Amino acid sequence: MRKYEKILVVLLLGSLWGALELFGRDFLRAAGFPQKSAILFGLGIIILYASKRLVDFPGSVVVMALIAGLFKTASSNFFICQFAAVMINGIVFDITYMAFRGRLDSSPIYRAIAAPIIVYVSYALFALAAAFVIRESSWVSEGWAGIRAYLLSDAVSASLISIVTINIGYYLGAAVQPYALLRKLGMPAVMFRIVSVVLVAAIWVAGQIY
Repeated sequence: MRKYEKILVVLLLGSLWGALELFGRDFLRAAGFPQKSAILFGLGIIILYASKRLVDFPGSVVVMALIAGLFKTASSNFFICQFAAVMINGIVFDITYMAFRGRLDSSPIYRAIAAPIIVYVSYALFALAAAFVIRESSWVSEGWAGIRAYLLSDAVSASLISIVTINIGYYLGAAVQPYALLRKLGMPAVMFRIVSVVLVAAIWVAGQIY
């Protein structure tokens, strides 16, 4: 896969991650699901790990996080805390993968161990940032008690979900990774570029309309 195709894959997956965060949160809220952030984190990690199996380069997930964050910023439903959460998740995942890539890619046990660590580091950093840096009103009012409750409820749920979904992301990416993506899809490079651009444009237009 050429550099241009890799950029398109990162752009597409970053946009999908942003759409998941934007549309998924409201869908889960409307459906009455508790702990929406835990479910979204678990689903998001599928995209993150699959992306590393497709186009792995240092910082690729951080770039995806920025794209996802910009997607939410461009919509009418932007909240700084949600942008911060996406960026923190991307940075923590990218650093963890770069540090332990060999072990993570070789063992479902390592992935199952890594998932709760990624969750707790991400959740702790986000809670601290929300309470003491961004100073979002609800986090400030609850203080350390709110942070502790968050880590003992949402983070636990996200950990359990992510133990499963991190492996789904690995196997999803591995199903394509041994082959060139374009060859696997049976799609000419030019057609792949056109389809990718159209999909990205459609996602961003949907985010603007939403």
